[in-house]
Amino acid sequence: MRIPKEQGRSRGGQAKAVWRAILAAAVAAFAFPALVAGQMPGPPVFSTESVVHGATFERSAFAPNTFLSIFGENLAWSTRSVSAANLDANTLPTALGGVQVLIGPTLGFLTYVSPTQINVLTDNRLTPGTYTVRVLRDSLAGPHKGQITIAETAPGLFAITDGVPVVTRPDGSLVTAESPARPGQIVVLWATGLGPTLPSSRPGELPRGAAPLDQKVPFEVRLNDEPIPNGHILYAGVAPGFAGLYQVNILLPENTPRNPAIRVGYPNALSPVSQTIYVSP
Repeated sequence: MRIPKEQGRSRGGQAKAVWRAILAAAVAAFAFPALVAGQMPGPPVFSTESVVHGATFERSAFAPNTFLSIFGENLAWSTRSVSAANLDANTLPTALGGVQVLIGPTLGFLTYVSPTQINVLTDNRLTPGTYTVRVLRDSLAGPHKGQITIAETAPGLFAITDGVPVVTRPDGSLVTAESPARPGQIVVLWATGLGPTLPSSRPGELPRGAAPLDQKVPFEVRLNDEPIPNGHILYAGVAPGFAGLYQVNILLPENTPRNPAIRVGYPNALSPVSQTIYVSP
Protein backbone atom coordinates (compact mmCIF):
# COMPACT_ATOMS: atom_id res chain seq x y z
CA MET A 1 0.00 0.00 0.00
CA ARG A 2 1.35 3.42 -0.89
CA ILE A 3 1.47 5.72 2.13
CA PRO A 4 0.62 9.37 1.61
CA LYS A 5 3.39 11.51 3.05
CA GLU A 6 1.16 13.26 5.55
CA GLN A 7 -0.33 9.99 6.79
CA GLY A 8 2.99 8.27 7.45
CA ARG A 9 4.44 11.05 9.57
CA SER A 10 3.97 12.46 13.05
CA ARG A 11 4.28 16.23 13.18
CA GLY A 12 7.38 17.13 15.21
CA GLY A 13 6.17 19.19 18.18
CA GLN A 14 2.76 17.54 18.36
CA ALA A 15 4.27 14.06 18.21
CA LYS A 16 6.71 14.96 20.99
CA ALA A 17 3.81 16.12 23.15
CA VAL A 18 2.01 12.83 22.52
CA TRP A 19 5.17 10.87 23.36
CA ARG A 20 5.59 12.81 26.61
CA ALA A 21 1.98 11.94 27.51
CA ILE A 22 2.62 8.27 26.74
CA LEU A 23 5.77 8.22 28.84
CA ALA A 24 4.01 9.96 31.72
CA ALA A 25 1.20 7.40 31.59
CA ALA A 26 3.73 4.56 31.57
CA VAL A 27 5.56 5.80 34.66
CA ALA A 28 4.00 4.79 37.96
CA ALA A 29 0.94 3.45 36.14
CA PHE A 30 1.41 0.06 37.74
CA ALA A 31 2.62 -0.99 41.16
CA PHE A 32 3.58 -4.04 43.13
CA PRO A 33 3.02 -2.91 46.75
CA ALA A 34 5.14 -5.72 48.18
CA LEU A 35 8.09 -4.61 46.07
CA VAL A 36 8.12 -0.85 46.48
CA ALA A 37 9.05 -0.55 50.13
CA GLY A 38 11.95 1.63 51.26
CA GLN A 39 15.13 1.11 49.31
CA MET A 40 18.02 -0.72 50.91
CA PRO A 41 21.56 -1.13 49.58
CA GLY A 42 21.77 -4.42 47.76
CA PRO A 43 21.27 -6.04 44.37
CA PRO A 44 18.26 -5.34 42.14
CA VAL A 45 15.18 -7.25 43.29
CA PHE A 46 12.38 -8.26 40.90
CA SER A 47 10.60 -11.37 39.63
CA THR A 48 8.95 -12.85 36.56
CA GLU A 49 5.58 -11.56 37.82
CA SER A 50 6.88 -7.99 37.96
CA VAL A 51 7.95 -7.86 34.30
CA VAL A 52 4.98 -6.58 32.31
CA HIS A 53 4.08 -5.31 28.83
CA GLY A 54 5.01 -1.64 28.57
CA ALA A 55 1.65 -0.55 27.12
CA THR A 56 -0.89 -2.98 28.58
CA PHE A 57 0.88 -3.67 31.91
CA GLU A 58 -0.19 -7.28 31.56
CA ARG A 59 2.00 -10.31 32.30
CA SER A 60 1.73 -11.73 28.81
CA ALA A 61 3.86 -12.38 25.75
CA PHE A 62 6.28 -9.77 24.49
CA ALA A 63 7.76 -9.22 21.04
CA PRO A 64 10.85 -7.79 19.36
CA ASN A 65 10.93 -3.97 19.36
CA THR A 66 8.41 -3.85 22.20
CA PHE A 67 8.44 -1.90 25.44
CA LEU A 68 8.33 -3.75 28.73
CA SER A 69 8.35 -2.44 32.29
CA ILE A 70 10.16 -4.00 35.24
CA PHE A 71 9.02 -3.27 38.79
CA GLY A 72 10.98 -4.07 41.92
CA GLU A 73 13.45 -2.76 44.51
CA ASN A 74 16.96 -1.39 44.21
CA LEU A 75 16.71 -1.28 40.41
CA ALA A 76 18.58 2.03 40.16
CA TRP A 77 20.24 4.55 42.48
CA SER A 78 18.16 7.45 41.13
CA THR A 79 15.46 8.38 38.63
CA ARG A 80 16.63 9.10 35.09
CA SER A 81 14.73 9.58 31.81
CA VAL A 82 16.37 9.34 28.42
CA SER A 83 17.30 12.62 26.75
CA ALA A 84 18.99 13.69 23.54
CA ALA A 85 22.30 13.67 25.38
CA ASN A 86 21.93 9.92 25.97
CA LEU A 87 21.46 9.06 22.29
CA ASP A 88 24.34 7.55 20.36
CA ALA A 89 24.08 7.50 16.55
CA ASN A 90 20.35 8.21 16.84
CA THR A 91 19.89 5.12 19.03
CA LEU A 92 18.52 4.69 22.55
CA PRO A 93 21.14 3.88 25.21
CA THR A 94 21.73 0.41 26.62
CA ALA A 95 22.97 1.96 29.86
CA LEU A 96 21.22 4.74 31.78
CA GLY A 97 22.08 5.92 35.29
CA GLY A 98 24.38 2.94 35.73
CA VAL A 99 21.58 0.50 34.84
CA GLN A 100 21.56 -2.17 32.12
CA VAL A 101 18.96 -4.82 31.29
CA LEU A 102 19.94 -8.14 29.76
CA ILE A 103 17.22 -9.96 27.80
CA GLY A 104 18.71 -13.28 26.87
CA PRO A 105 21.98 -12.49 25.07
CA THR A 106 21.02 -8.90 24.19
CA LEU A 107 20.98 -5.60 26.02
CA GLY A 108 17.67 -3.76 26.14
CA PHE A 109 17.34 -0.08 25.22
CA LEU A 110 16.41 2.15 28.13
CA THR A 111 14.03 5.10 28.30
CA TYR A 112 13.45 5.37 32.07
CA VAL A 113 15.05 4.01 35.23
CA SER A 114 14.20 4.50 38.90
CA PRO A 115 14.67 2.52 42.12
CA THR A 116 11.29 0.83 41.57
CA GLN A 117 10.67 0.87 37.79
CA ILE A 118 12.55 0.44 34.52
CA ASN A 119 11.10 0.95 31.03
CA VAL A 120 13.07 -0.91 28.37
CA LEU A 121 12.73 -1.64 24.66
CA THR A 122 13.53 -5.14 23.43
CA ASP A 123 15.99 -5.76 20.61
CA ASN A 124 14.19 -6.12 17.27
CA ARG A 125 16.42 -9.08 16.34
CA LEU A 126 15.04 -11.37 19.05
CA THR A 127 13.31 -14.50 17.75
CA PRO A 128 10.33 -16.26 19.36
CA GLY A 129 11.25 -18.19 22.49
CA THR A 130 11.80 -17.92 26.24
CA TYR A 131 14.40 -15.50 27.58
CA THR A 132 15.92 -14.69 30.95
CA VAL A 133 15.78 -11.06 32.10
CA ARG A 134 18.46 -9.65 34.39
CA VAL A 135 18.90 -6.13 35.76
CA LEU A 136 22.45 -4.88 36.31
CA ARG A 137 23.06 -1.83 38.48
CA ASP A 138 26.69 -0.76 38.26
CA SER A 139 27.38 -4.30 36.98
CA LEU A 140 25.72 -5.81 40.10
CA ALA A 141 22.99 -8.28 39.16
CA GLY A 142 22.41 -10.43 42.23
CA PRO A 143 20.36 -13.64 42.28
CA HIS A 144 17.08 -12.18 41.01
CA LYS A 145 15.91 -12.69 37.43
CA GLY A 146 12.74 -13.08 35.39
CA GLN A 147 11.53 -15.12 32.47
CA ILE A 148 9.61 -13.73 29.48
CA THR A 149 8.19 -15.23 26.32
CA ILE A 150 8.90 -13.50 23.03
CA ALA A 151 6.31 -13.95 20.27
CA GLU A 152 6.35 -12.54 16.75
CA THR A 153 3.99 -9.75 17.80
CA ALA A 154 2.49 -8.52 21.08
CA PRO A 155 0.13 -5.66 20.23
CA GLY A 156 -0.73 -3.13 22.91
CA LEU A 157 -2.21 0.37 22.81
CA PHE A 158 -0.68 2.89 25.18
CA ALA A 159 -3.27 4.12 27.67
CA ILE A 160 -3.74 7.58 29.09
CA THR A 161 -5.75 6.04 31.94
CA ASP A 162 -7.22 2.62 32.70
CA GLY A 163 -9.31 1.42 29.76
CA VAL A 164 -8.72 4.57 27.69
CA PRO A 165 -6.01 4.44 25.00
CA VAL A 166 -4.05 7.45 23.81
CA VAL A 167 -5.93 8.57 20.68
CA THR A 168 -5.21 11.79 18.85
CA ARG A 169 -6.37 13.69 15.82
CA PRO A 170 -3.96 14.42 12.95
CA ASP A 171 -3.21 17.82 14.56
CA GLY A 172 -2.03 16.07 17.75
CA SER A 173 -5.00 17.01 19.95
CA LEU A 174 -6.25 14.29 22.28
CA VAL A 175 -9.56 12.50 21.82
CA THR A 176 -11.27 12.62 25.23
CA ALA A 177 -14.71 12.21 26.76
CA GLU A 178 -15.09 16.00 26.58
CA SER A 179 -13.76 16.13 23.02
CA PRO A 180 -14.76 12.85 21.34
CA ALA A 181 -14.03 11.82 17.78
CA ARG A 182 -16.79 11.71 15.18
CA PRO A 183 -17.60 9.02 12.63
CA GLY A 184 -15.89 9.86 9.35
CA GLN A 185 -12.92 11.52 11.06
CA ILE A 186 -9.28 10.41 11.02
CA VAL A 187 -7.74 9.45 14.36
CA VAL A 188 -4.28 8.20 15.33
CA LEU A 189 -3.65 5.27 17.70
CA TRP A 190 -0.32 4.76 19.50
CA ALA A 191 1.00 1.27 20.12
CA THR A 192 3.96 -1.02 20.70
CA GLY A 193 4.58 -4.64 19.78
CA LEU A 194 3.16 -4.56 16.25
CA GLY A 195 6.06 -6.43 14.68
CA PRO A 196 8.56 -5.92 11.85
CA THR A 197 8.39 -3.10 9.32
CA LEU A 198 9.60 -2.42 5.80
CA PRO A 199 12.26 -1.19 5.85
CA SER A 200 13.43 -2.43 9.22
CA SER A 201 15.49 -0.24 11.53
CA ARG A 202 18.60 -0.91 13.55
CA PRO A 203 17.95 -2.14 17.11
CA GLY A 204 16.94 0.74 19.36
CA GLU A 205 17.09 3.25 16.50
CA LEU A 206 14.83 6.28 16.33
CA PRO A 207 13.40 5.90 12.80
CA ARG A 208 13.84 8.95 10.60
CA GLY A 209 10.90 8.23 8.30
CA ALA A 210 7.75 6.20 7.81
CA ALA A 211 8.01 2.42 7.58
CA PRO A 212 4.81 0.36 7.25
CA LEU A 213 4.25 -2.99 8.91
CA ASP A 214 5.61 -6.05 7.13
CA GLN A 215 2.21 -7.70 7.02
CA LYS A 216 2.76 -11.41 6.59
CA VAL A 217 -0.66 -11.64 8.28
CA PRO A 218 -3.23 -8.88 7.60
CA PHE A 219 -3.26 -6.17 10.27
CA GLU A 220 -6.64 -5.38 11.81
CA VAL A 221 -8.35 -2.62 13.75
CA ARG A 222 -11.53 -3.83 15.46
CA LEU A 223 -14.37 -1.75 16.83
CA ASN A 224 -16.67 -3.76 19.10
CA ASP A 225 -14.77 -6.81 17.78
CA GLU A 226 -15.70 -6.06 14.15
CA PRO A 227 -12.76 -5.34 11.80
CA ILE A 228 -13.04 -1.99 10.06
CA PRO A 229 -12.57 -2.09 6.26
CA ASN A 230 -8.93 -2.45 5.30
CA GLY A 231 -9.15 0.75 3.26
CA HIS A 232 -9.90 2.67 6.46
CA ILE A 233 -6.45 1.79 7.84
CA LEU A 234 -4.54 4.66 6.26
CA TYR A 235 -1.16 3.86 7.82
CA ALA A 236 0.17 1.32 10.30
CA GLY A 237 3.88 1.40 11.04
CA VAL A 238 6.61 3.13 12.99
CA ALA A 239 6.15 6.60 14.41
CA PRO A 240 9.05 8.55 12.89
CA GLY A 241 11.46 9.83 15.52
CA PHE A 242 10.39 7.43 18.29
CA ALA A 243 12.00 4.02 18.84
CA GLY A 244 9.56 1.24 19.66
CA LEU A 245 6.49 3.42 19.06
CA TYR A 246 4.01 2.58 16.31
CA GLN A 247 1.21 4.74 15.00
CA VAL A 248 -1.99 3.57 13.36
CA ASN A 249 -3.95 6.16 11.38
CA ILE A 250 -7.56 5.16 10.75
CA LEU A 251 -10.64 6.67 9.17
CA LEU A 252 -13.55 5.98 11.49
CA PRO A 253 -16.41 4.39 9.53
CA GLU A 254 -19.59 6.44 9.22
CA ASN A 255 -21.47 3.76 11.18
CA THR A 256 -19.06 3.81 14.15
CA PRO A 257 -21.17 3.44 17.33
CA ARG A 258 -20.78 5.49 20.46
CA ASN A 259 -17.63 4.73 22.48
CA PRO A 260 -16.77 1.36 20.92
CA ALA A 261 -14.27 -1.10 22.34
CA ILE A 262 -11.09 -1.00 20.26
CA ARG A 263 -8.45 -3.63 19.54
CA VAL A 264 -5.54 -3.70 17.10
CA GLY A 265 -3.26 -6.45 15.85
CA TYR A 266 -3.66 -9.70 14.01
CA PRO A 267 -6.33 -12.45 14.13
CA ASN A 268 -4.16 -14.56 16.46
CA ALA A 269 -2.65 -11.66 18.44
CA LEU A 270 -4.81 -8.68 19.39
CA SER A 271 -4.46 -5.94 21.99
CA PRO A 272 -6.52 -6.44 25.18
CA VAL A 273 -10.30 -6.18 25.10
CA SER A 274 -10.69 -3.66 27.91
CA GLN A 275 -10.10 -0.39 26.04
CA THR A 276 -12.64 2.10 24.69
CA ILE A 277 -12.24 4.98 22.26
CA TYR A 278 -14.42 8.08 22.77
CA VAL A 279 -16.70 8.54 19.75
CA SER A 280 -19.88 10.58 19.56
CA PRO A 281 -22.03 9.83 16.47
